[in-house]
Amino acid sequence: MNSLRFITLIYSIGIFGQSKIDESHYKVFQPDANSSKYNETYTQNFFFGNFGLKQLISAVPIDNSSVKSLEISVNTPTQKNLPIMQLHYDEQGKLKQMQIEEAFFGEKMNIEYHYKDELLSEEIITQNSGTKKNTFYYTKGKMVIETDKDVLDVYSLHGKVLSKMSYLDGNLVLLDRMEGKCRITYYKRHSISKTCFSNLDLKLPLNIEEYSNNEDKNGKLSLTQTKNSSLSKKSEFEYAVFINNRETYQLNLTEDYRIKTFHSLPVNPKKENQINYTFTYTYY
Repeated sequence: MNSLRFITLIYSIGIFGQSKIDESHYKVFQPDANSSKYNETYTQNFFFGNFGLKQLISAVPIDNSSVKSLEISVNTPTQKNLPIMQLHYDEQGKLKQMQIEEAFFGEKMNIEYHYKDELLSEEIITQNSGTKKNTFYYTKGKMVIETDKDVLDVYSLHGKVLSKMSYLDGNLVLLDRMEGKCRITYYKRHSISKTCFSNLDLKLPLNIEEYSNNEDKNGKLSLTQTKNSSLSKKSEFEYAVFINNRETYQLNLTEDYRIKTFHSLPVNPKKENQINYTFTYTYY
């Protein structure tokens, strides 16, 4: 075992073996100058998160100023301009509501965002199965979310990359550890995934490598690269996303840097159709 791996193992054992925390110390609203950065990172690019592109698209200079609402529609081989998501913002540009249609998510969902002192305080998720509420706190330079499942997620910010430590009943159950430009996730003292960024500010040129646990023929688990994503600027208003060296998505902006279209490119154009998403804005 090399020294770095040994130190990492000792560190994770020490952290997971710590005594229970007093969760009440984290459930306080004491924001600082960085709290708004947490909010911006958390609420940015929700749509693209469904494609695993939330962080890559952060490198695109999208201008959402003065936006009142955004409707995203999709063209499929059988339907044109099918609405799949609506996002609504206040005059300060803060996300107020997100509506996700059944055609996109498999179940209709409505999410409302409430604010206190201009910072996120509640996230209320309504589905057919019921309503869930996540509560936000700010303390010790962190953003803390108490989920509807009584899990306490304590977030840290590294450039524009979030990491978290998750507690249940005061006991640590999941840990993200930063090593250089890589975020390694541990569950029950074992590393389960790793994500490495070419830069933590998520600026072009941007490349993201993802690793997950794989088992060899002897039953030994190790982190193996499973995905490589990169963003390429083709022109001032056109970007391409490459997944494992294949151009998989295209993003087009308008001349005022709003998102115009997003295209999912087929693996086999002769047998599959390109899927096109369009973005329609209203303004204050």
